Parts: sequence; structure tokens; C-alpha cells
Amino acid sequence: MTNNQWDDNKLESLLHSLPKIEDNRSKEQILERLKRDQRLRKPHRMKPRKWMPILVTAAALVLLSLLVPSMLKNNEEAIEDAESVSFDAKRANDTENEAMEESADTFSVSEAKESTAMDFAAVESHVVLQDELFDVIPFQIGLEQSAYIVPITFLIPDSLIQSDFPKGNPTTVDLYNKYAAEFPEEELGFNDYHPYKGRLYEENGILHHQLPDEHNYEMSSSTVFNYFSSMRETFSGYEKLQLVDETGKPTSFPSVGDSNVMDLKRPFPYYRFTTPSGKAYLAPLGTIESVDTVTQGLSAMKNKVNGDTYESLVPDNVEYEVRVEDNIAVITFTEQLDVTALEQNAVNQMIEGFMLTAQGYDKQVRLENVVQESFGKYDLTKALPMPVGSNPTWFTP
Repeated sequence: MTNNQWDDNKLESLLHSLPKIEDNRSKEQILERLKRDQRLRKPHRMKPRKWMPILVTAAALVLLSLLVPSMLKNNEEAIEDAESVSFDAKRANDTENEAMEESADTFSVSEAKESTAMDFAAVESHVVLQDELFDVIPFQIGLEQSAYIVPITFLIPDSLIQSDFPKGNPTTVDLYNKYAAEFPEEELGFNDYHPYKGRLYEENGILHHQLPDEHNYEMSSSTVFNYFSSMRETFSGYEKLQLVDETGKPTSFPSVGDSNVMDLKRPFPYYRFTTPSGKAYLAPLGTIESVDTVTQGLSAMKNKVNGDTYESLVPDNVEYEVRVEDNIAVITFTEQLDVTALEQNAVNQMIEGFMLTAQGYDKQVRLENVVQESFGKYDLTKALPMPVGSNPTWFTP
């Protein structure tokens, strides 16, 4: 406007001459119009925050700094635990070895007398005692193996006997007639010998065997000997045996001749009997020498026998004397016996062989001049208990 200078009056006049603009819309209409305006809906672009990646990275580093030491610590603790277990086991083993070494260095006879902590777990017992019978009834029977007789005691559940004999108090003959056919002879490595042919019964306290016309008990002197030996081991509670024929008249085997009542009770010394499979039992063996007394029977146990089937239960270097005192057979070892110096099964078999041999004479046995005061379940300071059976095994019909 250089050439045309507008003064204030003209400008004011011009403005007044313009039409007056008025907006008659309500506030609600204006707000609705603004909402529909697309320009106002265009998203507002925020400026990127350049500090966020830095913060995330820092947080990750802090997290790692916390986790890694914890993981390393747990791993170290696991290694230490494993090493601790290994160390404890080694320490226990070392302690045991040290204890054994110290015991070997300091062990004396006086301490041996007090020692009762022997390893008896691997020792097999060949007898059953009265206080070991819990809800069972022992039944001893003579089983045959290779023309030899071995006494085996079957432990019959009391509940079975109560069921089979509801009236109670069955005799040895009753038990034999009921269970003899069920005893697992062959499973134990013996011959199928029982039950006896014929009929067994008791009359006036005497055992009777009614023999059939055909039987094999008198085929030879060996079969006759086995018959009487099995009868003696099976019916040890009877002192007399009477053989009768099918008519009930007394009879006998031709080799015996006499049809009178025969004595069943005849004790013999015990030896170790080994089966072909290597199983060891304790069994009596008849001798040519007289063994009428308990002193003779116990002394005969030292004798050696021919063959591999029977062996003496007394070690070669063990000597003893026998006497009877207060109705107890007392065995005094010539040299003080240290049971730890011998194989433990051999010691146990010798002690139980003494007990079984003395039992045949209705005697208990006591040992003298022994270092230890106990061995396994036996108190060596007093008379040993009398067994109620030999070579026990469970009967499960």
C-alpha cells in the first residue's frame, strides 16, 4: 500500500461496511461437528523415547547379576552334598576299618570273655528250641536219602492243626497219619519214603505198625536198618514198637526173627550229614562201639568216620572230656576254646551237635573252659537248652 495510503478512517469505515457474521449453532451442534471432523481424528505421533532400550538392557544385566551367583551357589551346594555323602560313606568305612584295626591290636582274652557282638547272621541253626515256637507245632520225621536217615522237623502252623483236629490234643501218630503224605520229601532232596505202608496206631502206650502182606521193608539188612532208624527218629516219644500182620497178630521181619515188642529208644552221637547238593544237616549215626551213656555218646562225636557223607562235628584240634554233674553233661575243653578262632558255622554245628546228642539221653549239656561267655543265641555260662527238634523247616500244605 505504498501508492494507496489507507488511513485509519478508511480502514475503520471498510470494516464497518462488511456484513456481520453470526453463528446460531448450539454448543451441542458444534461439539458434534468437531467429533466428525477427520482432521481432529489423525493420530498424534509421539516422539520415540531413546532412553527405553537403555533401561531394558540395564534391567536385564541386573537380573543376570542376581541369578547367576544363585545358580552357581546351588550347583556348588549340590557338588558339596555329593562329596559329603561320599565322604560320610568313606568315613564310615574308614572308621570301621580303624575300629577293626584297633580291636585287633587291643583284643585280649579278658575282653573276649565280655564280647557277645559276633556276626551270627550267616550261621544256620540246626535245632529248634521251645521258646522259638510261636503258633507252630514241631513234628520230627526221619527222611531217607541214599540209604541214610536224617531227622527233619516240620513246623506245622497251629491254626492248621486246630482246623484238622477240632477236638484238640492230637498224638504223634495222629499227626503222622494226617500229614505224612503231604511232607515235601523230594523237594528237600530226599527219597519218597513216607507214609509207611500199612496202618499205624497206638495201643496201651505202645506204637503198633500193621504191615500189609506186600512191603519192601525187609528186602535187605539195609532196608530193615533204615526202617527202624526212620521209626526211631519219627516216633521218638515212644519207647516200644510192635509189628503186627493184617490179622492183628504180632509179627516181625525174617532177619529179626523175634516177634516181641522192640525198643525204639536208642540214642546215637550226631555228625554232619551232607547231601549230594551240598546241603548240611545234623544226623545221628550208629556206631560199633557202645554208646549206652551220655558220656560215651558225647565222647564218640570226636571219632572220624569213613566216607564223605558223614563227618565229625568236632574240629581236629579240639579235645575235651565229659562228665555228668547234677544230671547235666559237662564238656570241659582241654585247651581254652576261642570260638572266634574257628569257622562260625562249624562252631555252631559242634555246639548244637552236643545238644542233640545229649538230648537222646534226656540230658542237657554245659560247656566249660570257653573264652567267650556267649555264642549267637546261646549263653555259654550255663546249661544249654534241650532242643525240641533238629533241622527245622516250615510246612506249608
